[in-house]
Amino acid sequence: MALEEVNVFNMADRQIEGSIEVVDPAGDTALEKTFDLEHEQDQNSGGVFGATGEYAVSVELTNTAIEGNSQANKTVAIDDTDKERIGVVCNTNEEYEPIVIRVGTTPKDFLQVAN
Repeated sequence: MALEEVNVFNMADRQIEGSIEVVDPAGDTALEKTFDLEHEQDQNSGGVFGATGEYAVSVELTNTAIEGNSQANKTVAIDDTDKERIGVVCNTNEEYEPIVIRVGTTPKDFLQVAN
């Protein structure tokens, strides 16, 4: 699995659809995209990071909720634009939040919150 700068993973036990927005450190919208993912599908986007700093990530599911949650927001720090990636994991594993937003460098960094 190849990661791009922003990745949405559906590890929930159902199809999910929604939107993701990423705002860069300058306050500009760096990514605004919709997704429609079957179980265990992912969607990746590149060309998002222009500089290191704080990125605000907002995710909203449409027509569905996971454990009563249909949105998540988090500001994450990107210190290395060549290695670090943003991952959003939607999952129904009760040990974790239904929508997890985090920074990592490998697929394992993101998918460990769903297995």
